Amino acid sequence: MRETKNIVFLGDSLTEYFDWQQRFPEHHVINLGIAGETVDGLLERMDRVLLAIHDPDIVFVMSGINNIAMEDYEIAGPCKQVINKLVSSYERAVIVVQSILPVELSWVDNRVIQEINRSLREIALDYRAEYLDLYPLFLDPSGKPDRSLLLGDGVHLSEKGYEVWSRAVEDFL
Repeated sequence: MRETKNIVFLGDSLTEYFDWQQRFPEHHVINLGIAGETVDGLLERMDRVLLAIHDPDIVFVMSGINNIAMEDYEIAGPCKQVINKLVSSYERAVIVVQSILPVELSWVDNRVIQEINRSLREIALDYRAEYLDLYPLFLDPSGKPDRSLLLGDGVHLSEKGYEVWSRAVEDFL
């Protein structure tokens, strides 16, 4: 029997729209995802987030796709601030920076997402956080986004997409 953990998920609609507690019933899960939120929005609400989280064991963070969809690629600065606040506030917790997932949007080049993900990996290393690279799990054999894992909008996840993501989280746990 595994030890019950206090797990927090921070992010945007991709995080909010999944029932993480149902997926991990053996743990206490808090889902603080907010649809439409940018990295800057997450940074602005960090004081409220810190008040809402008590003694987490693991904090998973995925944010940035809304910035990218608005062609705002300068997310490293606010991301560093978010991770720094989490690491300094919860010294005993494992902070997990998750990669941004590939999308099927005509105006978004997934190579930009890959470059931002390299920055996110470096931020995780700099702040002694963990990095969970989900990006390759969402590609088809040709290296393009796997449409079966996405909804018709090209961004949000299908049930199969959430199964892939939550399995990666489970493997991490």
